[in-house]
Amino acid sequence: MKTSSQQPSATFSEELDLRYLELLKAKAPYEQCKRELLQLEKRWLRKANTSAQRLSVQRIIASTILTEAYGDRMPWKEFGRWLRRIQQLGFRDLGMRVHVTCLYVQLLHLFPRQAREAWGMLEDAERRVRRLRRENPLREEHMEAIAHARKVARVPLPPLR
Repeated sequence: MKTSSQQPSATFSEELDLRYLELLKAKAPYEQCKRELLQLEKRWLRKANTSAQRLSVQRIIASTILTEAYGDRMPWKEFGRWLRRIQQLGFRDLGMRVHVTCLYVQLLHLFPRQAREAWGMLEDAERRVRRLRRENPLREEHMEAIAHARKVARVPLPPLR
């Protein structure tokens, strides 16, 4: 997926990184970030040649917007929309699953009614991480992220009914 412009072609990831960095440096508000990321998604979806490329673009944009929603402490209506979108598209890999789940658990104080689902997702992600070989460096990295999310979560796992 290359751009067709007079400047050197950039990949989707390169363009996303550059645009996102500009937004961060400008301290752009959430709505502006979301709007510009969705415009970028639309442009790259037109350039995509396969359904796999389109799915990849959609997943990455949804994950980036969810991360922004987390950073701006958006309410459930907005955060939940992007969480559901990522779940619908499917996680690209275990790293994305862990990242999204950790954000969800850490933001539960804004929507405690979702606690059972968020903690269930965290337990599922942890089971998946534990299946990685012990020598896999991602195993330790993911386990640390999960441990951190558990430690800083302000809403505990609700008791079973």
